[in-house]
Amino acid sequence: MSEDDLFSRRPMGMRMAMIVRQWRAVIDDAIVDTGLTQSSWTVMMQLQQLGDNVSVSELAEVQGIELPPLMRTLTQLEKQGYLLRTTSPYDKRIRLLALTPEGKAILNTLTQVIETFQARVSQNIAPEHIEIFSATLNQIACNLRTIREEDNKTE
Repeated sequence: MSEDDLFSRRPMGMRMAMIVRQWRAVIDDAIVDTGLTQSSWTVMMQLQQLGDNVSVSELAEVQGIELPPLMRTLTQLEKQGYLLRTTSPYDKRIRLLALTPEGKAILNTLTQVIETFQARVSQNIAPEHIEIFSATLNQIACNLRTIREEDNKTE
């Protein structure tokens, strides 16, 4: 039995996890010279999408991660000069995040790398299949969010 046959027989969640690990490894290898890791580049991309002055708790919620690992990533990004943390003028307990000009520049480079690999990964797949796949991923994410919300209500 071929590796492709074995892969296709695995449960969907297991295949998704395997693909995510492979994707992360490819991107991490491609950007190793930047000093960024998977956790740092996903945080930076999320910050770019959310805009400046996002609170740490907002970012944690959107990223779907706990505060301690996020705080380590934020500290590293700040040390690298890619992130600025400020205090909210309305509530001194809230820390706001923004990418620095250096952070935006490195993120631009990173985005180009990711887009290149995304194109390579999508080779030989019809555009309409990519659209269906994207819509399917969005629906799976929505379903997972609903499951988590429902399960959190019962606990």
